[in-house]
Amino acid sequence: MADRMEGEVGVVGLGKMGKNIAIQLMKKGYRITVWNRSEEPVGELKGIGASGSGSVEELVGKLTAPRTVWVMLPAGDVTNEMIERLSGLLQKGDIVIDGSNSEYKYAVEQHKALAAKGIEFLDAGCSGGPSGALNGMSIMVGGEKSAFEKKRKLFEDLSVKNGCAYMGGPGTGHFVKMVHNAIEYGMMQSIAEGMDLVANGPYRDIDLREVAKVWNNGSVIRGYLMELTGRAIGKDSKLESIEPYVEDTGEGRWSVQSAVEHGIPFTSITHSLYQRFSSRSKYRFGDRLLAALRHEFGGHEVKKKGEE
Repeated sequence: MADRMEGEVGVVGLGKMGKNIAIQLMKKGYRITVWNRSEEPVGELKGIGASGSGSVEELVGKLTAPRTVWVMLPAGDVTNEMIERLSGLLQKGDIVIDGSNSEYKYAVEQHKALAAKGIEFLDAGCSGGPSGALNGMSIMVGGEKSAFEKKRKLFEDLSVKNGCAYMGGPGTGHFVKMVHNAIEYGMMQSIAEGMDLVANGPYRDIDLREVAKVWNNGSVIRGYLMELTGRAIGKDSKLESIEPYVEDTGEGRWSVQSAVEHGIPFTSITHSLYQRFSSRSKYRFGDRLLAALRHEFGGHEVKKKGEE
């Protein structure tokens, strides 16, 4: 741990991201106070120098004003309820940073509610996953510019070089991160469809591990997602251990909805979202109806349930 002290931060939520953010900040010389619903990660971080808390109230009480509290919880009700809870514990001049993938519209309302009490709020979209949280993320920050400037060094200390920037007013950090994740949907869908064609097209003896390797070295489509593709195929070349069920965490839906609201063409990303929906049911009613209609108008054979 660094000898110098850069400042003091309370971290609420010690999942894979929150725990690694706390560790990274301690390495950079920050004094860290942590709280988590389950006690195990609190004990783990206490063992390497953090101050643990048995409650959110205790965490706030341990911090010196003006306080900085970084909330790193799952997006949605859990995060919203925690920010509301903190609004009753913090004081004028304190800062709340929400690093979740919350919908940007919530951030706008939370900024208003906290500002009424003199508490500053920054919505920070974080990309890079647990590895990035530990080694350097990409962070998109929204809120008042003055609040961002107060915490610029904190964000820079958690980011890779040139990986942190101020996006604009309240909600912009989460909005830009939402679109970023929607782009991921489209890129992942393209990689999946392309690899499927290589695997099941006219040549059946192509080594997909070699394809992923060469595509990720010098090609136009090289990058982190191709690296992860190679890693996944390297573990299981036919991916037989994985069910073809693809979940979504909301950002794709919100992006599609926002595109509709603003009349923005969003074709490939919308398709990738719908493909995820399709993956969750082997026999969707719409697909069954398509088969039935083909049978009704053309007498085409219908595969009955249970038939191989």
